[in-house]
Amino acid sequence: MEVILLKDVDHLGHEGDIVKVADGYARNYLFPKLLAEKSTPANQRALSQRRRAIERREAEKRSDAQALVEGLAAAGIVIQAAVGEGGRLHGQVTSQQISEAIEQQTGIQVNRRNIEISTPIRELGDFTVNARLYKEVRCEVTLHVVPVPGEETPLGDISVPAPAEEPPAQAEAEAVAPTETISEDTGDEDAIAEASTESTEN
Repeated sequence: MEVILLKDVDHLGHEGDIVKVADGYARNYLFPKLLAEKSTPANQRALSQRRRAIERREAEKRSDAQALVEGLAAAGIVIQAAVGEGGRLHGQVTSQQISEAIEQQTGIQVNRRNIEISTPIRELGDFTVNARLYKEVRCEVTLHVVPVPGEETPLGDISVPAPAEEPPAQAEAEAVAPTETISEDTGDEDAIAEASTESTEN
């Protein structure tokens, strides 16, 4: 079935486009949501009459998208991810994560289907993805993939320090300790001998 799109529809077309779709898709989805109407001679004549208004709205959308390109290209988008051994991620960064991060950090809405990830992102670091903002208006977005805050470093990456050597002063003190004990014992023997001598003299 041929239909005339009344609004932009992802991966199908833009307002004013005449496209072919399955009958069920048109009747169950496009028509109830007022996204399209059947392409008839009468509807095509009406389309011709409002074509100028459609082109004006299209120019506005393109201008708005162009205005977003500079800001989005300059903004580094931070993606927080869970990390395993060797800095490898648990899974990979998805277009849905990127879409949500872009909106949270810039306020710009980019449909996840319009984000192109050329190579799977499975580790920490800086990466570039392509985002389509409107028709041919595209933008390169820089991603900074970082660990989730507070996440501990994997045990494999932790180096355990060697035990500290015993300070020289402490070793000397322990070596002197037995000598002091012997000196105290000798003092006791001298005291006993002195007492015995006094007893004999008396």
